[in-house]
Amino acid sequence: MRQCAFVFSIINLRFMLLYESNELEENELDTKKSPLKRLLFLFLPFIFLFVYDILASLVAVVIERALTFFPVSDKFLNSSASFMDASIAFVLSITCYIFYRIVFTKREPEVRISKPTGIIYAIILGFGAGGISSLWLNGVYILADYSPFLAKQVKGFDSLYSDMEKGPYIWLFLAIVVVGPIIEEILFRGIIFSSFENATRNPWFPVTVTGIMFGIWHGSFIQGVYTAIFGIILAYFMKKCRSLVFVAFAHGINNLSGTLPPSLDTDFTNTLLNVTSYVCILPTLAILYHLHRKSKKINN
Repeated sequence: MRQCAFVFSIINLRFMLLYESNELEENELDTKKSPLKRLLFLFLPFIFLFVYDILASLVAVVIERALTFFPVSDKFLNSSASFMDASIAFVLSITCYIFYRIVFTKREPEVRISKPTGIIYAIILGFGAGGISSLWLNGVYILADYSPFLAKQVKGFDSLYSDMEKGPYIWLFLAIVVVGPIIEEILFRGIIFSSFENATRNPWFPVTVTGIMFGIWHGSFIQGVYTAIFGIILAYFMKKCRSLVFVAFAHGINNLSGTLPPSLDTDFTNTLLNVTSYVCILPTLAILYHLHRKSKKINN
C-alpha cells in the first residue's frame, strides 16, 4: 500500500509535468470579461475552500470504511495521522487538478526558463524560504519568554508537530514532502491564484492575497506568518514561470528540510540544513529580482 501511494503520487506529478509541456493557450482573462464573471472568480476561492473541506471529510470517511476490508489495526490509524493526511491529499490532488484544467486556461509565462533552470530555482527558493522561516521562528522563541501570547502559540506549535511525527516515517514523508505540496500547490497556486487573476487586473492582488490565504489556512499564528511569506514567494514564482511542477518542487524541498528521516535527523544534518537555508536567502531574493527585471524587460 505504501509503494502504491508513492507511485501514484509520482504519476500525478508526471501528469502535471506533461501538461506543463503542452502548447500554451491564450490568456483567458481579457478586457471583455463581464463584471459578473469577475465577481464569480473573486469569490470562487472561498467557495472552493469550503467545498474542499467537505470533500476532505467525505474522503476520510470513505478511506476509513475501505480500510475495514484490510488487516489494518486501529492502533496504526490512531498513531499515524499522516497516513490519513497523505491518503486524502492523494485523492483530492487528482480531483482538484482535473477541476483546474477544465476551468482555467493556461497562461503564457512572463519569463521562459528551461526545466533544469526551473528546478535549480525551485531548490534555492525552497531552502531560502526555509531560512526566512528559521529567522522568524528563532525570533518567536526568543520573544516567547516575554510574551504570554507567543508562549501559548509556541506550545501549540510544538504539540502540532509532535502529533504529526507519530507513526511510520513513510506516511509523514508522503503527507508533507510529496502529496502535501502537490495538493496545496494545485489548490493555492493553481485554482485560487488563477481565480484571483481572472477577478482583477492588478498583478499584485493574486500574489499577496493567495499568500495571505495560504498562511491563514494553516491555522497556527506562528506557522501562518512564515507560510504566508512562503506563499507569496511561490505565487510570484508561479506568476513568472507558470509551472505547477516548479512551485510544487520548491514546496517539497522546503518541507523536506524540516522533515528528515530518523536516521538523518542529527545535530550535524540539521545544522548543515540551517546554514544552507540561511545562505540561500540572498540567492532567493536575487532570483525573484531577476525574474522581475527579466519580465519587465520582455514586456517593454
